Amino acid sequence: MVNRLRILVVSERFWPNGSGGELATHLIVDILRKEFEVVVVTGSRNPYRLPGVEFVYEPLLLRWEKPVFWFNTLGLVRTERFRKLIRECDIVYVPRIAFPIIPYAKQMGKKVVVHLHDYIPVSYTAVVLAPYEKHRHSITRDNISLI
Repeated sequence: MVNRLRILVVSERFWPNGSGGELATHLIVDILRKEFEVVVVTGSRNPYRLPGVEFVYEPLLLRWEKPVFWFNTLGLVRTERFRKLIRECDIVYVPRIAFPIIPYAKQMGKKVVVHLHDYIPVSYTAVVLAPYEKHRHSITRDNISLI
């Protein structure tokens, strides 16, 4: 039997929780599982389970408010159970906002794929109002009013 690469997916939500981004992650994992071993760590209690994919429920990923989530994610990367998952994988896939995991995975020599489903690098709320050209100078103000 050929050794398949192992991908660790860290997603605070997994389909059917969430919306378009989580559906996209679900569909991508469905494709990846055909060529790779896939482990999904998620805060979703009842994700739609795909055959051959290992799902690990992680309560530290349950809170989706960004500051709390990022604080919890920093705690998660310090746990031995999570570090073991990183050690056992070849690639770490971050499909949403589990950004604090990235430097830890890189320190461990892992390849990291970050898949942005929204505008979080540009806007704290991950929202950029259309038309962008009209709002680009007021993104900060728009974020505050949207929060």
